[in-house]
Amino acid sequence: MREIFLIARRDYFAYVTAWGFWVSLITAPLLVAAIGFAPVLLSQAEPPRVLTILADHPADAAAAARAIDDAERSDARAVVLGYIAATAPRAQEAALAAFDAAATQREAVAAARDIVAREAPGAAGAFPTPAPRYLLADPPASTPEALNPYLIGERTVMAAGEARPLFGAIVISRNGEGAQVRYWSANLADLSAANRVVRGVGEAMRAEALAALGLSPEEAAAIQALRPTLQQFDPRQGAAAAAVTNADRAPLIVAVVLSFVLWAAVFGVANMLLTSVLEEKSNKILDTLLTSASPLQILIGKLVGVACVSATFFLFWGLLGAGIGALANRISPSNALAEWAVQALTPELAAMFLACFVAGYMMYGAVFLALGSLCETNQEAQTLLGPIFLILTAPILLLGPAFDNPSSPLVAGASWFPPFTPFLMMMRAPAGLSWYEVAGPVALMLATLVLVLWGAARVFHAGVAGQSDAAALRRRLNPFRKRSQKAG
Repeated sequence: MREIFLIARRDYFAYVTAWGFWVSLITAPLLVAAIGFAPVLLSQAEPPRVLTILADHPADAAAAARAIDDAERSDARAVVLGYIAATAPRAQEAALAAFDAAATQREAVAAARDIVAREAPGAAGAFPTPAPRYLLADPPASTPEALNPYLIGERTVMAAGEARPLFGAIVISRNGEGAQVRYWSANLADLSAANRVVRGVGEAMRAEALAALGLSPEEAAAIQALRPTLQQFDPRQGAAAAAVTNADRAPLIVAVVLSFVLWAAVFGVANMLLTSVLEEKSNKILDTLLTSASPLQILIGKLVGVACVSATFFLFWGLLGAGIGALANRISPSNALAEWAVQALTPELAAMFLACFVAGYMMYGAVFLALGSLCETNQEAQTLLGPIFLILTAPILLLGPAFDNPSSPLVAGASWFPPFTPFLMMMRAPAGLSWYEVAGPVALMLATLVLVLWGAARVFHAGVAGQSDAAALRRRLNPFRKRSQKAG
């Protein structure tokens, strides 16, 4: 045990004292933050897209404009709702009521902010102000052909008091009882504005049809507003179960994140282990270690040392996340983020993550060390590790089906394959599995881990002692070797 500790300590300090370790420690959270906030910042940085509407009938133009305005207001409401739900949930009902009662989007956001400032003053400082995605401008011409200079950027239109390029033109024409919407824009990817107009004009046409049957506008609006409500219930909770909420679905999301964490840890540790073994083998350091420790002790010591390096990363990032959560909870009077985290990371999921992380990490790490001991150069190592990386890719491809249906035959069967078990069992843990669905794959995974450690130690010893190398392994794995020997 002492030998394992000394080897692990040596490897750990060899990594954490390197300047690259600290660069990775700091840049990773910054990269995650950039990936998370970049879309929001880019959407805020992009100026609104200007549209104009041409219609045979003024009622169609009004319906199209109303559809765009309603969609803008709905998008702004979703942004405001998400912020209030995370920072001031006690003020959510009153704030949304104030938002819905306001006449314009700007007044609606201001009314919701006033409610939040009164109920949770700390959350009002960062209250979002959603910028409009689309602005409507008066048509500068009466035909699509005459609008062409504006649509290709040669001329501008006035919108919100500024001269802006025209992003698109929506042309609505009636043909008998139907209608046609033609969308002119140089941007061939964005059809969201046109789709909004199609829905709005369709509602207006249905209202006209209902009015033709003798219904008043109020009655027609009431009929078109009829929509059922949707609630999901978990049958495992019994007949008196409460409706499923986003907090109940949170463990599924956490399971996906933890599976990616394990995959990233295993994938990232490969280079560290290979580099360490190749360097120490070329410097004869491993030969010295073999005089005072067994191959299995060296193998486990190196795995533990690199595992502690990964644990340092996770601990730092976890403390950083906890600090951000604590700051957010000071803003929120109800500690919503803390309550969500407690519900998301259940004891069952935490226990499964610990077992799968340790087993998966040790299993793949031992394989990397064993293969690295057979190699003399990085080129040889990459040749042998190619099939391992292909195996590592397969569980990632199954995470999508596992999230959609953790009990599907494909996912359930693949979870019994030990190389896939650490990733898939974490995904299946929140699904409420029976005891044998958990115990069977986990027991097989642990048995495989013992077998892999034993075999990796033997290969590691043979590689370090010069009794075997990558060329010999390739010859053993060559299916044509025996045939060529017999032919000779």
